[in-house]
Amino acid sequence: MCAKVLPKEQYVKGISIINPDEVERNYLLFCIDYAIKCGYNHIQITGPIHDPVKGNIDGMTFNRKYAQFNNEKNAEYVNLCMSAVNEGLEKSSKAGIKTFMWHHELDLPNGFKEAFPETLNENGDIEVTHPIVKDYLENKILDFFNAYPKMDGIVLTLHETKIPLLKLKNQKLDKIERVKYVTKILYDTCASLGKEMILRPFASQAQDQTDMVKAFSEVSKDIIVMDKWTKYDWSLSLPDNDFFSEITENPFVVETDIFGEYFGKGRLPIMLKQHIEHKYNHCQKYPNSGFVNRIDRNYQNPFGTVNEVNLIVMSSILNGLDVDEQVDKFFFEKFGEAGKEVRKIMEDTEENQRKIFYLDNYYFTQGSYFPDVNHCKNHFFFEIMKENCDIASNEWFIPVGWKRGSIEKILTEKDEAVSEAEDILERVIALENKIDKEEYAKLYLKFKNLYYVAHLWRELTLSLYNMTKYFELKDKTYLKELKGHMKNIDKINAEGKNEFAEDFYNFLGCRGFTHDIPEFGGDFVKSLKTNLKAELKAQKLIDKQKDLTDYIICGGCVEGHKLQKEVNFSDTMLVNGDIVRIPGNRRGAMWSQINAHGWFSYELKVKPNSNNTISIMLGSATDKLSIKITVGDDVYQIKEAIKGKKEFSFNYKANEADAVRIRIDRIDGNTPFVYTITSK
Repeated sequence: MCAKVLPKEQYVKGISIINPDEVERNYLLFCIDYAIKCGYNHIQITGPIHDPVKGNIDGMTFNRKYAQFNNEKNAEYVNLCMSAVNEGLEKSSKAGIKTFMWHHELDLPNGFKEAFPETLNENGDIEVTHPIVKDYLENKILDFFNAYPKMDGIVLTLHETKIPLLKLKNQKLDKIERVKYVTKILYDTCASLGKEMILRPFASQAQDQTDMVKAFSEVSKDIIVMDKWTKYDWSLSLPDNDFFSEITENPFVVETDIFGEYFGKGRLPIMLKQHIEHKYNHCQKYPNSGFVNRIDRNYQNPFGTVNEVNLIVMSSILNGLDVDEQVDKFFFEKFGEAGKEVRKIMEDTEENQRKIFYLDNYYFTQGSYFPDVNHCKNHFFFEIMKENCDIASNEWFIPVGWKRGSIEKILTEKDEAVSEAEDILERVIALENKIDKEEYAKLYLKFKNLYYVAHLWRELTLSLYNMTKYFELKDKTYLKELKGHMKNIDKINAEGKNEFAEDFYNFLGCRGFTHDIPEFGGDFVKSLKTNLKAELKAQKLIDKQKDLTDYIICGGCVEGHKLQKEVNFSDTMLVNGDIVRIPGNRRGAMWSQINAHGWFSYELKVKPNSNNTISIMLGSATDKLSIKITVGDDVYQIKEAIKGKKEFSFNYKANEADAVRIRIDRIDGNTPFVYTITSK
């Protein structure tokens, strides 16, 4: 079977804008004019989707029936949206362009639990099927379209929200049935108003993706499903999305990123012509109903820059124009006779950034900003540096079948990236007197940032490498090397800051961006130093113990042990100078209203055919320890008062196997700390 296809006159040619930023009137109206000029018939507005106050349709609408929650809203922002978005809707509606607003569910007010305690289950989490929840969701939709009557519909995602449906426990409905339940509430309310709904599966596990699309089709065969043209996310290393073949009962449109979300967010030069053409051709193998293209990110946009070429490529494809002809025209109009050389330079940028940001095609996900140490640990960057690299986790950002090969190959790749970036910058500088002064300044900014980035990521890679090698080999030569590379990071950051100030790539200068990502990378170096100190301390304590069969310093750079976890739901942190891993997200309290989620597990060596003692050092973010520990097939649940750290020991009778998997689960609002695990 193949997907339903919309009638030809309904084929979607769309852009996605304001990702994920606050609505700004002038930019919104500019993008609508751009859509009209380029023949687009569909606009999606994302807005500050992750902002706990201004995000979603909640953040741009006043409640009527549930007005007691309006005090949680930013009234100034709601009024701005009411004015600017409705002005934009008048313009897009007259041009025959359909406009949709992005929305994530479940998203309930912070005071909802206190106002309606009867909606909570034994974990203190929302029971999705409670009638008050249903009524609130229905009224939310009614209020939104009352405020924005010319909005054509919403784009619904059921992840990355305050109450992620798939993570809830002890619900009356299983995870797919509750997806169906919530979707039907929202769809039926939209339909009653003559409004449309587009659904994004956006699942990080293949089975969830399959089950969610099935649930959507059971709600209505008319719902449009929108899915990314790469599997899971926007990395250039991720495979083509073959999941399209499983969308068989609903029409689907393709969501694209033609801006470079993980490649500088517009701060770096990148030409994605080959990538765009390849992905478009792949998608044409499936009976799709159109494309929606992300064109901006975090208050950065391509307009007026060399990166606008990617918009030219995509609009040319959708409008049946000769792509090369349109691209040449773009470069000539912008750079005159130097346009041909600028195009040649830009054609080298995609491959160069693959070498900068990847480790032999392994996905460094924070390519648009310098990663923090927790991010490096959770994406196995330290594990990659180990002599015997063994990544057992089945997370989406790990390329299928990826094998590291030699560590020398990875380090050589970073040297090549630096050399190429230096050569590219020299070619740009040679054009200084052949290009308009203002255009050259913009061009130089992007390519000098590329130069800085290549050097930064080489130093990052070498820092991770030397820290890992020290703990593997206990050779202090690696500590000396590590300190040198950290100094180099600080030096590059200082140079970039001095030259470009807030336009420097490594500057956290995006207003509205709330993640705790370091400014200038200096915090990365500080964090690496404190992590090093903490791990040396933990290693010293481990070394004092005798007759250990195996040990894990949880959250350490060489914790290894075939760590498995759920992406974004297990973090590492420092607590009073000690390294810990937690089941859950360390920023979770800032954005999530559910309690009982998060897990991780290790494979620990034991003595076969013997009684083993498994010891786990635990603590808690509160004065209560709540945790489920699974050792092989044996399950232990601990709920008790705790102050500081406490060691718990469990007897494990091993069979002929020389290892046992140990899993840690969070079970309520008390976040447990896991320091070390040993066997003897």
